[in-house]
Amino acid sequence: MKRVKQMRKYLLIISCSNRKNKDAGFLPAIERYTGAWYGVINKLKRERKFPVNLEIVIISAKYGFLKSNDLIEYYNLRMTQNQAKELNSIIINNFKSLFEERHYCEIFVNLGNDYIPAIKGLEKIVPQETKLLYAKGKVGERKSQMKKWILTIIA
Repeated sequence: MKRVKQMRKYLLIISCSNRKNKDAGFLPAIERYTGAWYGVINKLKRERKFPVNLEIVIISAKYGFLKSNDLIEYYNLRMTQNQAKELNSIIINNFKSLFEERHYCEIFVNLGNDYIPAIKGLEKIVPQETKLLYAKGKVGERKSQMKKWILTIIA
């Protein structure tokens, strides 16, 4: 019996966006948000440079933990550090479930200061063999780091 080589999986954790697609009804989260990170992702997809083995989790002020295809309505709510702290245990439990289902070789976190409390404790539940990376700096710097990281992924 021939053994099939498992494709290495990667995870990108990003924040929701103040800029949103205002279309009525439900849209996949990845289509609802239109801010800086989403511009990079959409451009890479159009250029066929977005890896098929990269999954995305979005941390949302309203919904907490979202997978990119989760359907959401338009809303207007800004993340605060208090809101992030309130969402923390739910978000961490969602990550625990995700890590039971899937193994990632690398996780790249691109979150601003108001979002970091939402994932407090993540480093304690990430499997030891998984590399955990954090974007640092201002929005433009983090956007550039995220794009470079995505482009290093080989399917």
